[in-house]
Amino acid sequence: MSRSSMTGMLVAAGVLLGGCAGEGKRAPDDTLQTDAPMMEHEGMPGMGMGASGAMMGEMAAHMARMEGMRGDSLMARLPTHRQMAANMIAQMNREMREMDMDGDAAWNAAVDSLRDDLVRMPDMDSAELQAMMPEHRARMTRLMEMHRAMVEDMGM
Repeated sequence: MSRSSMTGMLVAAGVLLGGCAGEGKRAPDDTLQTDAPMMEHEGMPGMGMGASGAMMGEMAAHMARMEGMRGDSLMARLPTHRQMAANMIAQMNREMREMDMDGDAAWNAAVDSLRDDLVRMPDMDSAELQAMMPEHRARMTRLMEMHRAMVEDMGM
């Protein structure tokens, strides 16, 4: 089995565990573990609450840096991107549980679409990855907007 296939399977398992952990059945840690330390931040104003606010700011900047990347550069950023995205989704889900919020059908569909992206990406060649990135970025942006709106509706 290739290294990218193994990495893809590990990320998929971590993402699925984070999303499938229900109340009382939560995975010990909803993030994926890597050798890189996860950054702890205060929330950024207007970006949601807690750690997800900072993660959303970092993700927006990261996605902007990736925009227009080609070939090897995009492929080289893929492991970091997949890790950041999986961590952000897990943090958003954690915060929603802490606020006793359930995701609606639109939220669940957005998360499922992004998880599918994260699972498929390692098997793509650079041209396929480059072609799917605008749609992936739109899905990432939509999820961040949905989370921000839900948090604001809760008065956070």
